[in-house]
Amino acid sequence: MDYSLWVFIHIMLLVYWLGADLGVLLLALGAKNAAYSFEQRAVMMKYSMLIDFTPRLASALMFPVGLHMSATLGLITVAPFWFVIAWTICFLWMGVIVGQVKLEGQPIAQTLRRINLTWQGLFFLFLMALGVMSWGNGAPLGADWLALKIILFALIFACSIAIDVLFAPVGPAFMRLATEGSTPEIEQAIQKGINTVTIPVILIYVLLAVIAYIGIAKPY
Repeated sequence: MDYSLWVFIHIMLLVYWLGADLGVLLLALGAKNAAYSFEQRAVMMKYSMLIDFTPRLASALMFPVGLHMSATLGLITVAPFWFVIAWTICFLWMGVIVGQVKLEGQPIAQTLRRINLTWQGLFFLFLMALGVMSWGNGAPLGADWLALKIILFALIFACSIAIDVLFAPVGPAFMRLATEGSTPEIEQAIQKGINTVTIPVILIYVLLAVIAYIGIAKPY
């Protein structure tokens, strides 16, 4: 495939990542508002979680697409079987992401959540090591600007892990809201969970903007 086509796919992934993620954030902020009825808040939370798999799928696709872009530019030498491995891992990861959403409420969903968290942790370590090793060395990545992009991309996975961990108490709090009704304790748990999650979410927005700029400007 031509480099320009990979760039187009890369840009579209960024658009769907940021656009969908902003929708997720706005719906989650609405769901914490006690002025709305429980039914309204439940609908906002439901669609927030459904939309959330879009940026997660985009993040999973970024790595193999970026691998093709880097190889096409000659910034990294990639044997054909590595592309096969990268896409296989990507599709397996996407299956885990979709499974979490489709099987929500079933015991297997928790298993898939743990798999997803573990994979994100491994990906964070791998990308961080790759970027740090390449910075100033010209290998295995052939440019410092690309190494910096990879380091920042690794930080996105650290933020994603933080989001999953910090948001975990919100689900049980909403279940209590459904059965017990609104109480100061429950509302505080919901607001605290969503408010703290907002911090790594906004950090992801900043990281994506910086990564996009570095990819265009190629300053190093």
